[in-house]
Amino acid sequence: MTETDAERIRVARLARGLTQAGLAARLAVSAGRAATDSPGRNQVYRWENGRRCPTMWRPHLERVLGITLLGYRGEPARLAGIYQIEPPEEMPVDRRQFIAATTLAGVAASSPATAKGRRLGRSDVERARTRLADLRRLDDYSGGAAVYPLAVREIGALAALAASGAYTEDVGRQLVGGLGELYQFAAWTAFDAGRGDQARRLALAAANAAGQAGDRTLGATALSELSYLTASSTAPAEGVAMARASMARARDAIPAVRVVLADRLAWASARVGDAEGAARALGAAQEAHDRRDDAADDEPDTVYWINRDESMIMTGRVWSELGRHDRSAAVFEELTAPYDDTHAREMSLLHCWLAGARLGMGEIEGAAASAGRAAELAAQTASPRTDAMITAALGAFEAHRDTPAVAELLDTWHAPV
Repeated sequence: MTETDAERIRVARLARGLTQAGLAARLAVSAGRAATDSPGRNQVYRWENGRRCPTMWRPHLERVLGITLLGYRGEPARLAGIYQIEPPEEMPVDRRQFIAATTLAGVAASSPATAKGRRLGRSDVERARTRLADLRRLDDYSGGAAVYPLAVREIGALAALAASGAYTEDVGRQLVGGLGELYQFAAWTAFDAGRGDQARRLALAAANAAGQAGDRTLGATALSELSYLTASSTAPAEGVAMARASMARARDAIPAVRVVLADRLAWASARVGDAEGAARALGAAQEAHDRRDDAADDEPDTVYWINRDESMIMTGRVWSELGRHDRSAAVFEELTAPYDDTHAREMSLLHCWLAGARLGMGEIEGAAASAGRAAELAAQTASPRTDAMITAALGAFEAHRDTPAVAELLDTWHAPV
């Protein structure tokens, strides 16, 4: 973090009359966490002295303090540490693979001149993972259309760094795996940005990179993501087979990963009208949650977002897709919203799905209220996928325009959001 960011945090905190402990408490509230799970006064002190970067707390700092930080790219470049350096000919993969990686993403490979040709170590891998973790949190607040270009740029930077550097076999595998994680994340942001074909190509590239890196978990989650993208398209049939294959590949995966895979299998099953298969998959997800509660696994950052609330949301979506709007509405109405409005995309989608369930049950006014809230939130995020869903949801109200609440809804949000 630059000195400018450190000073900006301190000045903004003092301007709001907050102590360091008070700011830490506000950040916990913004993140929806318990007070005991705040970053703490000492962490705030380190941010203000430039000794640490806020990473996952950055979006909350910006919201609570009303400031804009330089972002994950604001950290000054540092030479990587050297770890177990061996001759470059021991690389396990062809350097051309990393250059070719950028072609798929549609970006020219480029890296800082200071990094060209240098020896790479595990610290370089960890730095790339930290940057990706920051990007994932940024997507939570900004939406795929805003973050997708950053993900593509990051692919180009990592590919060029690996193509020009020298490293051990172990570091080489980790670089390939890191590239696979970037592909997977870029696939998600492309999907959210309305780039469905590009998203599927990137997810497939993630699965291929995972295979080259020997990372079975990443391979399973990448295939699972591809299944979700496919199931969410206009031709969902292949999504079921992909989702089942991802489950088979990850029989020994940790519970958190199994939750994600099972939820996506449930969605793929629902998209083809397989209620029995969807119910089985939802049950498998809950069983994995139970095992997760009793486990002490070191979970990868790729699944940082999954929890029981997210699985409940998927359950509601599945039942709605299957036409069981009563069950869907019951799930959504029982759910305590897992986010605040800083997660505009997620909250907009939640209200949109609830609107669909209520409309399906004939609760027109309640559905209109939910749809209006969804549209309001959608306007605050860069997510063409969400915009398209809101537009489709509003279209479903046309048959009920004679209801005053619906007329007001459509008059307010008559154009695509």
